[in-house]
This record gives sequence, C-alpha cells and structure tokens, in this order.
Amino acid sequence: MPAVYSMLVSLLDAAGHASSSLGYIRDSPETVWALASLSLFIDTFIYMLTVSMLPEILQDTMGASESANGVVTAMFGVGAVLGCFVSGILSDRIRERRGLQMISSLIYSVSGIVFYFSRHYYQILLFRLIDGIASGVACTLLYASIGDVYPANLLAFKVAIVYFCNNIAYTIGPICGQRLFDLAGVKGPAALVIALGLLKLVALFVFSNDSLAIRSAVRSHAYISAADDSTFSKSHESVASMSIPKLIMQPPVIISTLSIVTSIGIQCMLEGLVPLHLVDKLNHDQDNGITFVILGLVFTLMVPIVGKVTDSLIEWRGEAMRYYAMMFGAVATVCSVLLMALANSYAVMMVGYAFFAVADLCMFIPAQSAYGDFVNGANTDSMARGYSISVFAWALGAISLPPIGTALYSR
Repeated sequence: MPAVYSMLVSLLDAAGHASSSLGYIRDSPETVWALASLSLFIDTFIYMLTVSMLPEILQDTMGASESANGVVTAMFGVGAVLGCFVSGILSDRIRERRGLQMISSLIYSVSGIVFYFSRHYYQILLFRLIDGIASGVACTLLYASIGDVYPANLLAFKVAIVYFCNNIAYTIGPICGQRLFDLAGVKGPAALVIALGLLKLVALFVFSNDSLAIRSAVRSHAYISAADDSTFSKSHESVASMSIPKLIMQPPVIISTLSIVTSIGIQCMLEGLVPLHLVDKLNHDQDNGITFVILGLVFTLMVPIVGKVTDSLIEWRGEAMRYYAMMFGAVATVCSVLLMALANSYAVMMVGYAFFAVADLCMFIPAQSAYGDFVNGANTDSMARGYSISVFAWALGAISLPPIGTALYSR
C-alpha cells in the first residue's frame, strides 16, 4: 500500500507540474507569436499546395478554358476580402480572437472536403471561395493577436518572423502539392488540406488562450509594476474603438495600405511577367522553376534582417524612420525593375530580381507592422479592424496589378 500511495502521489505531482507548464505555455505571448507563424504557414501552404495543380485539373480534366484560372483566383480574393472584414469587425466587437481562429480552421477543413469531392468547375470555384474566407479570417486575426500580446513592443521583427514562415510555405507548397497530386490525384492534396485545418484547430485549443486575455494580464502586470506612476496609468487607459473608415483615414494606416498594395501587387505582377521576359528577351526557356526558388530563398533569408533593422531604426530615430524605410523600398523597387528590364543576361536579371526581393520587403515589413504599432500607440480597441485593412490591401494588390502589368507587357 505505501508503494501504491507513493506512486499515486508521484503521478499527481507530475500531472500538476504538467498542468502548470501547460498553463504557462498557454498564457505566454511567445506562444501566440509561434501559433501565428504556424497559422500563416498553414494558410500559405494550403494555397500553394493546390495552385500548381489547378490548371491541370481545370483544363485537362474538366475541359475549362484558360480564362477559368483567373476566375478561380478571383474567387479566392473575394472570399479573403469577405473573411477579413467580417472577422475584423466581429472580433473587435465581441472581444474574441481564438474562437474565430478556430472557426477559420474548421473552414479550411470544409474547403478540403469540397475539394476532395470536386468533379465540376463550380465545385472548384466553391473550394477557392471557402478557402479565401478561411484565409481572410486567419490572416486578419493572426496579426491582430501578435499586436494584442506585444502592446509595448515594436512589431516589425515579430511580423518578419511570421512572414518568414509564409515564405517557406510559398517555396515548398507547390512541390508537395504536385507530388501528392501525382501519387493520389485530387484526393491526396485535399486530404492534407483537411488535416492541416484540424491540426491548427487542435494547436489553438490546446496550447493558447485568447490573445486579448493575455493582453489584459500583461497590462495588469504593468499596472502593478507602475502603480505609483499616474502618467503611466493615464497613458494606458483604453479609448473607444475606431471604425474601419475612420481608421483608414489615419495617415499611418493609409500610407501603409498604399505601400502594401504596391509591394504585393508588383510582386504578383512580376511572378507572371518574369517567365515571359526570360523567354522573349533572353531566350531562357529551361528554367524549371529555379528563378522562383532563388527569389524565395532571398525572401526567406532577408525577411528577419529587414524586420530587425526596421525595429532598430524606429527605436533609434522614432516613427519617422518607418516611412523613410518604405520610401527607400519604393525607390529601390523602381531601380530593381529597371535593372531587370535592361538586363542582357540571365545572371544580371537574377541580380535585379534578388535586389527587388529586398526592396519589396523594405516596403512591406514596415507597413505590415504599422497597423499594430498605430493601434497600440493610439490605445484604441481596433486591432482586428486595422489588420482587416492590411489583408484587404494584400488582396487588392494581388488581384488588381497583375492583369494591368500583363496587358501593358503584351503591348
């Protein structure tokens, strides 16, 4: 009996220790940051997992025209815009992040089920629409969650690490998707989409509390630490929420929105034009995707550096440095595109493309972190609304600029 009793006590102690450790993990801002990185990885991986095989499914299997590819892409954008604005407004209003993110995880799985049973063109459209809604919700709330739990910190490096995971998914997603499609047809990638949605759901349920609850705990601790500082307490009093129209009229928000539309739009435009330019001007028709692998590597390696440098510059010289960084990125983007246009060899072309990747990050990272920094600085309860604007800007750039670029190139 003493031995059994000792064993039970040991088991209870171990369970208590495990519960205490899990509680620490669930209440940690770093956990929210890690899960946001995982969330964007899953979001981008699901999109890229299926993007490479859709032309083959639409044209070869379903007999759809090539213009159908653009409609499918547009449906994703429509879903993303719908998801980002609904989740942004709803999340700030009901003061909930994690529950809505868990719902977005289920929506991913639903999209995978639709894709699994897809036999007709309209089902592919429905799949992309549902996937877009899940993406809009997820991207809005993952960035809002980071802004919630780091209220006193500059956010560029945090955003950069999340975007680092996005770049990894962007690079490996098409390869994995095509491999699964070759092995099992549509059912292989569709099953993985379902599984990834459920994986994210479980990770959010087990490992994290709501970011707003963590934010309250962080602020409560700050109040206790600075109880004698009346100016501190006054500066941390929350003010009323801002509506989306009022938010978008704030100079930091509107400048950052224009920067994101430009950077994402030019990036997506070049993804379509560079292969054409390589063949038409440089007679380089044996690329096998190496151009985009190089671009992905530059993005992946440079994004943490750009994030850290941006935070350091702002901490050193103030908020004005954010806008100087975006201006540098804009000028460098123009220079890199000119270098690519004038290149007379593949090597020079790739130098210009790599330079563009760095310039694009200098526009995007300061802009993407500006929403959270502005909301925290203004101390308004509008974090999700702010990041719904950034997701809309992302979708607007990705949808609007590539057709314009292709039309101008064709002339």
